[in-house]
Amino acid sequence: MRAPLVSLFLGVWLAAATATGAGPSATPPAKGRFLIASHSLGDPHFAETVILLLAYGPGGAMGVIINRPTDVRLATALPKVDELHERTEHLFAGGPVSRYAMVLLVRTGKRPKSAEAIFGDVYASGSLTVLRRALGRTGKTDRWRAYAGYAGWGTGQLEQEIGRGDWHVADADVTTLFDTEPDQIWSKLIERFSGEWTRDTGASKVALD
Repeated sequence: MRAPLVSLFLGVWLAAATATGAGPSATPPAKGRFLIASHSLGDPHFAETVILLLAYGPGGAMGVIINRPTDVRLATALPKVDELHERTEHLFAGGPVSRYAMVLLVRTGKRPKSAEAIFGDVYASGSLTVLRRALGRTGKTDRWRAYAGYAGWGTGQLEQEIGRGDWHVADADVTTLFDTEPDQIWSKLIERFSGEWTRDTGASKVALD
């Protein structure tokens, strides 16, 4: 697990991320928002997924799938991190791109070094130092999760997918990200927002999904 590699990807994407509106969604895509797969999205890489966008701009978009935990313990993926040896956290499958690179999402009251602000007090990093520090925090609101790989879109690709109804867009929240059971995230978001999307677009729920 070559964790530092993702820092390069994050730096490139996030430095250029200037949000622009796109597609018919009432909520446009932007860093710190969820992409929620529609019922009609059949691609097995993304069916019934929820993605947190880490970057969005004219050059493309990048994010991690937040609801696909793996059977791999993080201690197994990162055997050189001694602090993980007695812990049971599992690695999440963040996406089909660069599966041997780690993306870390951390919720903390103070921005860590080598991390990018995503929304609220949630930050993204590819740094093992950030992970080690997160492991040592015991505050009530301090949380973290690690993802292998990410999802990426080139110029105009995400806009096209949203335009044809593959994705719904909604503001991200920490409860969904850290406290909701992964196998319930997609269904809860679809249920929560389907009525809102129907009202905003004037379409029926059947047509929406």
